[in-house]
Amino acid sequence: MKLIHLTDLHLVPPGATLFGFDPAERLRKTIERINRDHTDAELCVVTGDLTDEGDFASYELLRDVLRDLRVPTRLLLGNHDSRENFVRAFPGEPRDENGFVQSVHESSAGRLIFLDTLVDGFGHGSLSDNRLEWLLARLAEKPDVPAYLLAHHPLQPIGLPHFEPWNTENWRPVIRSIVAAGNVRHIFHGHVHVDVGGTWSGIPFSASRGVAHQIIPNFSRRDADFVEDAPAFDVALIDDDGVLVHRFEVSDRHVVEISAAGPRPEAAQ
Repeated sequence: MKLIHLTDLHLVPPGATLFGFDPAERLRKTIERINRDHTDAELCVVTGDLTDEGDFASYELLRDVLRDLRVPTRLLLGNHDSRENFVRAFPGEPRDENGFVQSVHESSAGRLIFLDTLVDGFGHGSLSDNRLEWLLARLAEKPDVPAYLLAHHPLQPIGLPHFEPWNTENWRPVIRSIVAAGNVRHIFHGHVHVDVGGTWSGIPFSASRGVAHQIIPNFSRRDADFVEDAPAFDVALIDDDGVLVHRFEVSDRHVVEISAAGPRPEAAQ
């Protein structure tokens, strides 16, 4: 299975800018690259912070921009989003019985489980209000089928002081419950605006620095340096042997052609 992972779009209303740039234009360039190289992907998942302030106009803009994407898409919510406005703009996006934007996609590689970690009005994440129970019930439904979790917030800290106040609350019992289920193979998340990957209690995870602005990692101070690097997205290749995550930058790099036979004779003189 080929899976596209986008995150942290931070769209603003048409005509507005964020830190001096247009997030929608960065998304359009990202979509152009996906359409050029990755239309064979089974699904594209956007793990939250779809907008910067959760306003309805930005969701309308997102809906318009996504019409050009030639890969089926699922949208998750982040701390910058508004669940109410999102549902107004995307009424067909699946929700659970409690109204959270959570669902399961039966993919060719196993179950993709989409989580809603948004806490309205706050920056941290949560799986409270029966969201963790919903997840564990989904994992228990098919215990022998590989499961892949996708969420906005990291489900365990990533070692950066800046994000300590904005982690998923009660993450220790949350991750213990997920590990105990025994069938989660990988966790994809956003929120942190840095490229990071590793393992949480034995479960591999990955996050991309995202489409909008990025953060320079700092391991000693809480304040963050925001930068406008090239938009980035991940391509995950998933099969029975594992999960491979490739990171792509959307930039105008010059391709250098090098012959397998070595430099041309005149170049060696």
